[in-house]
Amino acid sequence: MGYKALVILELPNASEEQKNIFHTVLLKELWFKIQNLNTAWEIAFNQNWSRGSAIEAIESDLKKAQEISGVQQIQYALQLDIQLVVKSCQTQP
Repeated sequence: MGYKALVILELPNASEEQKNIFHTVLLKELWFKIQNLNTAWEIAFNQNWSRGSAIEAIESDLKKAQEISGVQQIQYALQLDIQLVVKSCQTQP
């Protein structure tokens, strides 16, 4: 079982066009947008990836998206584990 990453991503001061380009690059790199959460992404790695290599790949994808989109600043939080990412848990009052 390979690593799974949850990335919370903010692009402060980026235009809508820049955000769209940035997100398109991530999608092409096989990132998956988590439904109903504006800034949450999931990335899955097969079992051949080490933890360090997975982190390097994520950082490389973010740098590539930044260069292509022209986004000036990226803020993110990253959680990496072998467990699946729990997604879109909704609660009702």
